[in-house]
Amino acid sequence: MPVIEPVRLYRQIATLLTERIAQGLFPVGSFLPAERALAGQLGVSRTSVREAMIALEVAGKVTIRPGHGVQILPQVQEFPLPVPGDVGPIQAMEARRLIEPRIAAKAATNRSEAHLEAMQRAMALQAQGDTPKDRTYRQGDRGFHLEIARASGNAAYEIMVQKLWDYRDTPLFERFESLLMKPERAADTQAEHAEIFDAIAQRDSARAAKTMQHHIDAVLAAFVAGKTDIG
Repeated sequence: MPVIEPVRLYRQIATLLTERIAQGLFPVGSFLPAERALAGQLGVSRTSVREAMIALEVAGKVTIRPGHGVQILPQVQEFPLPVPGDVGPIQAMEARRLIEPRIAAKAATNRSEAHLEAMQRAMALQAQGDTPKDRTYRQGDRGFHLEIARASGNAAYEIMVQKLWDYRDTPLFERFESLLMKPERAADTQAEHAEIFDAIAQRDSARAAKTMQHHIDAVLAAFVAGKTDIG
């Protein structure tokens, strides 16, 4: 396989694998090469390969069988690759890591009691869900971060956070989380939210930024640190 230039990697990888499947190089019922092998062949990271494989599954071209591999499905219908705006899960999280700590710091300075109450309502809603797959958990998680953006007093921040979270509410991102997020991340996330909330409530801008960055870093680590294949 040719080495891929590092531009929109998971999109390129998914397209290339789709072409190989159409050419019959990976017959129906066969398995794609393992993550490590594909990454080496293409000169890309295993994380990018993971994103591509999950995109292919959401598009109905493969099925990911944990413990077995990524198996080719019958290509009975052509589904578009799920790449809204060409922003993948890792890109979205990296963008959040860049801006949300600054937003949390600003919220610590500008927040009102009403903002704190709204954050607490979001946290309570999230706590009603047992796992990140639960609708109430996801609504509360999203709501907490949006309320922090509102508390910053900058409408542009709110728009940016809203857009970045829209990428999370896609089949591609949801499948990415379901495969790579461990069950204990739910409790960890709520504990991290509590620390962020406390820093904002205490008007501690530096701590608000630090705890937000730690929170997003923990999610990113779950996405990229896995040493085993998704299949």
